[in-house]
Amino acid sequence: MIKLFIYSLLAIVVALVLSLYSGFPGDPGYLLIAFGDYTFETSIFALLAAAALLYVLVRAILLVFHWINPWHLVRYGRNYSRQRKAKARSKSTEGLLYFIRGNWQSSYSLLSKSKNDADATVVNYLVAAFAAYEMGNRELWMQWLQKAEEDYPSARSTTNSLKAQLLFKSGQLEQCLAVLEQLKKSSLNDATLLQLLKKVYVELEDWEKLGALVPTLEKLKIIDKAEAEKIQKRIFVERLYAPPPGDSAQVSREATVARLFKLWKKALPRYREDEKVVKHYTELLIKYGEKEEASKVMETALSRNFSDAMVLRYGEQDLGTNPQQLIHAEGWLKARPANGALLLSLGRICMRNQLWGKAKNYYRASIKISPGAEAYGELGRLLKHLGEYEAGEKYLKNYGDLIGADLPELPLPSPTKVTH
Repeated sequence: MIKLFIYSLLAIVVALVLSLYSGFPGDPGYLLIAFGDYTFETSIFALLAAAALLYVLVRAILLVFHWINPWHLVRYGRNYSRQRKAKARSKSTEGLLYFIRGNWQSSYSLLSKSKNDADATVVNYLVAAFAAYEMGNRELWMQWLQKAEEDYPSARSTTNSLKAQLLFKSGQLEQCLAVLEQLKKSSLNDATLLQLLKKVYVELEDWEKLGALVPTLEKLKIIDKAEAEKIQKRIFVERLYAPPPGDSAQVSREATVARLFKLWKKALPRYREDEKVVKHYTELLIKYGEKEEASKVMETALSRNFSDAMVLRYGEQDLGTNPQQLIHAEGWLKARPANGALLLSLGRICMRNQLWGKAKNYYRASIKISPGAEAYGELGRLLKHLGEYEAGEKYLKNYGDLIGADLPELPLPSPTKVTH
């Protein structure tokens, strides 16, 4: 292209030189062009010179465009844009990979650098917020969540969901609850939201609201029947321990006991024979001096749903000196003559009634069927107080070898007084 331009330019120069030497300027010729009312006239030499100049100018412009080539600039711009986007995508991808690996600092650094890219999404913001939380910087993760809410209002529900989770993890339960209550209006059936709401109610010990939430959790199959039952049982037990309304310092013992009786009366039948529920209820009754009522509750529960753990507690608890307690326990023994836990409890009940001989026999029967540290310990200390020191030391040694729990406080005989 450059060679052609040079050759053309030389040809024009040669032509002009020849025309000058041939006398062409002396008689340049004449050209007239008429068109309607318009006319154009010039010499042939001027026309040829203008044409030559125009030709040179056009060729020069074409040559410059060839050198510059704006399409090269366009392609360069496109390539630069693609490279920039690819680099930003690379930062986002690398940041997410670091996030998955738990490298919070590197993940946060890369994601924060890609936030202004056109391809950045709300995911970049949310992941950066979580990484900032893991770094322990509350101010940063709150800022990122705020930016996500402002820049991506359509994802506000997801943003607030993450905010609630991070607030819960941070122990800011009241703020978390406020966010969840707001979200609940627009995301009624969100499983993650409702699970988190359940945890918040438990941590805040808001048993009434938790109880109201359980049917929804069960209906949406977020929890199964077993977990629903476990939660409802926990709520009932917590209600037993809950302080009465008003100034607790002014509430009398009688009012507290009356409230306990009322709650127990409303309790589901299955709770009245449940080992753990009965344990908590009877402990409270004993605490407030209602030993006789506690004894009746345990006797009813054992008659309906006998368990070794409950019968052991029946013998351990100081329910006072009550011959009826021994009658009930011996009645259960008729159906369970080889139950070591029941025999141990019978021995303890006999000791409370100062029936030392019967207690000794029940302890020995318990050891024969189910040798355990507590039976050895009870028999050993009883024998020592009965004057049978050698035998007592032997059983106490066995207790020491198997020790697993302290023995309850029980009345013991004096060495000179033995009742059968």
